[in-house]
Amino acid sequence: MAKPFDVEAGKEDVTTPSGPFAVDVATLNSMNSDKDMDAFRKHGGVEGLAKALASDMHKGLDPSVQGDASIESHKVWFGENQFPQAPRKNFFYLMYENLQDPIILLLIGAAAISTGLGAGLPEERAHNAWIEGVAIWVAVFLVSGVGAANDYQKDQQFRKLNAQKDILDIKVLRGGTQCLVKNYEIVVGDIMILDTGDKVVADCVAFDTQGLVIDEASLTGESDPIKKNRDEDPWVRSGTQVSEGSGKALVIAVGINSEWGKTMALMEDAGDDETPLQLKLEDVASAVGKIGFGVAIACFLALFIKWLVENKGGNWKKVNDNGPIQFFLYAVTIIVVAVPEGLPLAVTISLAYSMKKMLKDQNFVRVLSACETMGGATAICSDKTGTLTENRMTVVQGWFSGQYYDHAPTPSELRPELVNELRMNISLNSKAFLLDKDGRVEFVGNRTECALLMLLKKLGIDYRTVREEEQGNLTAMFGFSSAKKMSSCVVKAGNVYKVYNKGAAEWVLAKCTSEFTPSGDRRAMTEARREELLNIVTEMASRGLRCICLTVRELPLEDPKRPADFFETSDHVDEELTALAIVGIKDPVRPEVPDAVATCQRAGITVRMVTGDNIHTARHIARECGILPPNTDFMAMEGPTFRNMDKEELVAQLPKLRVLARSSPEDKLTLVNMLKQQGEVVAVTGDGTNDAPALKESDVGLAMGIAGTEVAKEAADIIILDDNFSSIVKSVLWGRSVFNNIRKFLQFQLTVNFVALVTAFVGAIVGGHEPLNVLQLLWVNLIMDSLGALALATENPYPELLD
Repeated sequence: MAKPFDVEAGKEDVTTPSGPFAVDVATLNSMNSDKDMDAFRKHGGVEGLAKALASDMHKGLDPSVQGDASIESHKVWFGENQFPQAPRKNFFYLMYENLQDPIILLLIGAAAISTGLGAGLPEERAHNAWIEGVAIWVAVFLVSGVGAANDYQKDQQFRKLNAQKDILDIKVLRGGTQCLVKNYEIVVGDIMILDTGDKVVADCVAFDTQGLVIDEASLTGESDPIKKNRDEDPWVRSGTQVSEGSGKALVIAVGINSEWGKTMALMEDAGDDETPLQLKLEDVASAVGKIGFGVAIACFLALFIKWLVENKGGNWKKVNDNGPIQFFLYAVTIIVVAVPEGLPLAVTISLAYSMKKMLKDQNFVRVLSACETMGGATAICSDKTGTLTENRMTVVQGWFSGQYYDHAPTPSELRPELVNELRMNISLNSKAFLLDKDGRVEFVGNRTECALLMLLKKLGIDYRTVREEEQGNLTAMFGFSSAKKMSSCVVKAGNVYKVYNKGAAEWVLAKCTSEFTPSGDRRAMTEARREELLNIVTEMASRGLRCICLTVRELPLEDPKRPADFFETSDHVDEELTALAIVGIKDPVRPEVPDAVATCQRAGITVRMVTGDNIHTARHIARECGILPPNTDFMAMEGPTFRNMDKEELVAQLPKLRVLARSSPEDKLTLVNMLKQQGEVVAVTGDGTNDAPALKESDVGLAMGIAGTEVAKEAADIIILDDNFSSIVKSVLWGRSVFNNIRKFLQFQLTVNFVALVTAFVGAIVGGHEPLNVLQLLWVNLIMDSLGALALATENPYPELLD
C-alpha cells in the first residue's frame, strides 16, 4: 500500500493507487504538469477522475462522509493547499546584519584598539583604561540588539499581515450545496465554481464552462488570455485569474504539487520595498551624516594638532593617554551620533504600527507606502453600492407585466405564466447564492442578483431546485458586462430556446420590441409605450432605487438562417426582447457616511461618486451623502457625455464634477488620469475586475473586501474589509498620523544632533578637549535613536489631524 503524501518531499514516488483512491499523486502530478490529454482521456476525463477521487461532478465531495473518502483523508493522501514559508531570520542573524553597518564597524574597530591598548600597555592597565573599551563594546551590542529587536518585531508583523493577505473565500460544491471555504481548506477532489474576477487557488480541470477565459500571464508571461473547455484545453492553473465567463473545475493538485506551488512557493515579498517617505528620510540622514563626518574630521584635527603642540611633536608613549587613540574614538563617536539611523527606523516602526492598527479599523494594507500616501490624498473617487450604501438590497416596488405595484408583489397578485418566467430568469441568469447562517440569510455574489433571489424566496420559489432541474438545459451564459450593462442566458425549453436577459432598465428597454400584458399576452412595444416605461424608471430612480428590467425571448431550436457562431457572444442574443418586469431595488445609505463625507470635505479632500447606476439614482444618493449639496454649482454627469467631451472642456468642468453616473471602467480610468494631471493625489475604490486599471493607475487603490473580485484586490494597495466609506476616512487619518509622528521625530532627532555636534566641535576647538566623553555620547545616541523612535513613532492619531 502506498504511503500518505509527504509534505516535506513535495511529491509521491509511487505507482500503485494512492491508498483508498483509484489514482495516485504521481499520476495526477505527471498528467497535470504535462497537460497530458491522452492520460486525461485514459482516466475517463473529468467524470473518471472525479469518480477515482471519490468525488462527484455535480455534488462535489461529501462533507458528511467519514473514513477513507473523507475530506481529511484527501488531505492526508494528496496534501494540503498551503505553501512552505521562507525561513524566518532569527534574532542573532538580525543582530549580525546590524553589526555590518559601516559606522558600527568603525566603532568596533575603535573599541578593539582601545581595549587592546588599555589591556596591553602596563601603564594603561594600571589605570584600568581597558574598561572604556569594554564599555564601548557593551554600547555597540546594545545599539545592535535594539536594532535587531525592532527588525524582528517588524518581520513578525509583516508575516502576520501577509498571512491575512493570502486568505481567500472560495466557492465550492460540497454535498451538492454551494458554500464558501478558505483557500487553504481546498483539497484534491473539490469542485470549484469559477466566475469572472476569481483567483484560481489550485490546479484543476474545467468543465461546464460558459465562455471561460483564463489570464495566465502570472505563470507564463503570455498577455493573451486562454479560452478553456473540457475537450481541448481543460487545464486551469493556480495563481491565474478568470478574465471572462464562468465554469466548474475539479481540483487535481494543491499546495506545492500545483504549478504555482512549484515555482512561486518560496517567494517572499513582505515589506521589503522602501516607501517614498523612507527614501526621502534616508537622503536627509545621509546629508546630516556627511555634516557629522566633516565635524568629526575637524574635531580630530583640532585635538591632534593641540596634542602635537603640547607634546612638542608628539610623545608616542602617550598615544592612548588622552592622545590620538582617544581623539579617533571621539571622532568615530561623533559620526555615530551625527548619523540619524533612527529616521528610517522611525518610519518603519510607524508604518508597521499603523498597518497593525489600521487592520482593526477594517483597512488591510497590502502595500506599505499606501499608509503615507493616503495621508496626502486630495481626491477620493468612490463607488456607490456597498461603499456609500449598505449593500443590503431589497426589491421594494416595481412594474410587472403592465401593472405597477408600490410593494414587492405576492404570488397571488401575479399571473402564473409571469411567475414561471421570473422563476427561470432570476434562478438561471445569476451566479449568486444565499447561505442560511444562524437563522439569517447571507448574500454571496452580486448583491443585486441576491436581492432578486430574495424576491423569488418571497414568491415561494427555491432557486436551487430550479438550477438543479434545468442544469442540463442551460446552453449558454453571458455574465454581466460593464459595457452593455446586462447579463443573459440561453435555456433549452421544449422545442424552443429561451433567452433570459436582465440589466439596467433603460439599457434593456432599448432592446425590447414587445412586452407582457396583464392578461398574459404579448404586445408590440411602441416608442410612446417605451417612453412611458422610461418615465416609470426615472420616477423610481429619482427616489434612489436601482431599476432592473427582466426580459425573455424565444428562438427556434433549428434555424437554417442562424449563423454557426450565434450563441458564441451575446451580441445576437440580446435583441428583440420582451419586457417581463422592472423592479425597484432599495439600497439605503450607510448612516455614518454623511458625517464621513463632511469630515473629508473639512480635511480638504474632494469626494466624487463614480457609479454605473442611473443618473437620477446617483443624484439622489449623492444628495443623501452630502457629496452633491443643494444650492451649489456642483454637477452630476453621465458617462457617455463625459467620454464625448474634449479634454479642455473636461478640465474646466473637473472642479465642479461630483457625480459620474452610468460610467464605464474606461471613464473611471480617464477621470483618475485627468485628476492626477491636475496635481491631485487620487484614491480610488473599486470592486470589479474591470476596475483594476483605475486601481493601478491611482495613487492609492482601495478594493472592497466583501464585494470585490480577487482581480480588484490584487490591483489594490489597501483592501477595505467592511466595504465602508468611513473606513477609508480612517485610512486618511492614519496616513496623516504617520506624517505627523515622523515630523515630531525629525524635529527631536535633528535638534539633539545639532546640539551634540555644535557642543563637540566648540568644546574641541575652544577647550582643547571633548565636553562629553565617548561613552556619554554613545549612550545619548542609544536613547535618542532607539527609544525616541519607539516613543514618537507610535503615537495614536487624533481627529484634529483631519481639520
